[in-house]
Amino acid sequence: MLGWEDQPILNGGVGKACFHLAEALAKQVELTMIVPQADHSALDHHAEIVGLDELNLAEVKQAPVEKTFERFATTHRVPAALFPYEEPAGLVEPSMDDEDAVIDATTAEAAAPVVEEPAKPAAVNFPSGKPQINVAQGARGTLNFEVIQFARYAARLASHKEFDVVYAHDWMTFLAGMEIKIQRKVPLIVHVHSLSFDRQVGEPLGWIYELETKAMNEADLILTVSERTARMITKRYGISAKKVQVVYNGADEVIPSPVTPIKRKQVTFLGRLVAQKGPLQFLKVAKQVLKQDPEVTFVVAGHGPQLEEAKQMVRRLGIEDSVTFTGFLAPAKAEELLKNSTVFLLPALSEPFGLAAIEATLAGLPVVITHQTGAAEVLPQASVADCNDTAGLAELVLNLLKDTDLRQKQVEANQKAVKQLTWGVTADQVMENLHSVLELQD
Repeated sequence: MLGWEDQPILNGGVGKACFHLAEALAKQVELTMIVPQADHSALDHHAEIVGLDELNLAEVKQAPVEKTFERFATTHRVPAALFPYEEPAGLVEPSMDDEDAVIDATTAEAAAPVVEEPAKPAAVNFPSGKPQINVAQGARGTLNFEVIQFARYAARLASHKEFDVVYAHDWMTFLAGMEIKIQRKVPLIVHVHSLSFDRQVGEPLGWIYELETKAMNEADLILTVSERTARMITKRYGISAKKVQVVYNGADEVIPSPVTPIKRKQVTFLGRLVAQKGPLQFLKVAKQVLKQDPEVTFVVAGHGPQLEEAKQMVRRLGIEDSVTFTGFLAPAKAEELLKNSTVFLLPALSEPFGLAAIEATLAGLPVVITHQTGAAEVLPQASVADCNDTAGLAELVLNLLKDTDLRQKQVEANQKAVKQLTWGVTADQVMENLHSVLELQD
């Protein structure tokens, strides 16, 4: 299994999903994890980029024991700083010649021309029986370089392993997955948690889109987190629907909290502050709500590239007194925030699933989400409107703030549905699909 982020810092919900899914799968298979591990300088750099500078990095650089993959899987960490949510300006777009080298390469080595490597690779010697890995020295830090670096390491580690299938999560691991499939002649399963069309809101970066397209064509099976994502794959990437299977994300096996009482009227956004999740839409909805009920308060919890733009919008809309920005919140603090809120609002423009909506449901909150959010498929009583319908979203929020019975009905129905969405169930569905692929290989 190829993951693309690791403790201690998780960029987003995909890292959480991969961890819980791997933990559940390990109960059924002999699992080997290959994940990136950024060095301290990369973590420090990342902290500056995404606004984690208020964290005590000395505390978070060492992951808690209960959150490490080693607890349930053979784990290899390779030096690659895969921070996928940095600003697009942090990426280096290859020229057409170089892009062909990335996408059409049959090995990760062939992809190397995308970046300059002024010094010859330095060999790292391993004990007898271990692979020798060439570590590229020089031009580091661009995301395409790190993807290639991860593929190099992963392929060499895989060359010394016996396994039946390679299981890759999202585009940053797809190059490695393709290389391992070719090298070891095993089936490739790709699990799509998000697409370029989600992250760039309809304007995908060229080389990443091409990598996604190549990998999904090469894959023996594609798993997606929602029907919405499955439709996007067939429509935007030209992939046969027969090759795509939907496996919904799971939920933590915790006792759902009772419906949160209305101590105060507080509407919360929790997530990365990026265009696809709609933090600016959240503020537009807030303005509409405040026109009808000036007592409502709004909390924006999270970090990301739209933070400053969001703060500027708050000032422009004249709602400074009603909106609080918390910055990044550790899981315990995020849970505490949800339990002290009244309504969860995620006005996403393009959200493949939306684990935060599940977390809010478990915390006892009614949720307002958009038709563009995959979680709407598994929350039968979520309040749903189009992402561009700020007036409609505001009306849904106001209804939940006014009607206690409606809140109770929605939360109880959604919690009942979420009880069926455990990570164990997700792992069972993944295993069923893996077996179907392996049977075709016999």
